[in-house]
Amino acid sequence: MNDSLDKPRWWLIATAGVLAVLTLFYFTGSWISVAVFFGALVILVAFRKRRVSRTAVHTCVRCGALLNPNARECRACGSASWTIRN
Repeated sequence: MNDSLDKPRWWLIATAGVLAVLTLFYFTGSWISVAVFFGALVILVAFRKRRVSRTAVHTCVRCGALLNPNARECRACGSASWTIRN
């Protein structure tokens, strides 16, 4: 099987969207509430995408080398001090 787990399955997303629209309309009886809900969902997704795109850079305090965010010490100087720079 060549399907990657990271690849989105669009048919599943579309089916879930249709079911969500029908369920919201069934329980609220108003298309306005459906539109407000999905508008808020779009805003949330856009906000999360904007926040994820800005990655923090971890650097060594002593020598300024770039560090892996999971590193315990600097490979260049061996220091365990680090800071986040944007």
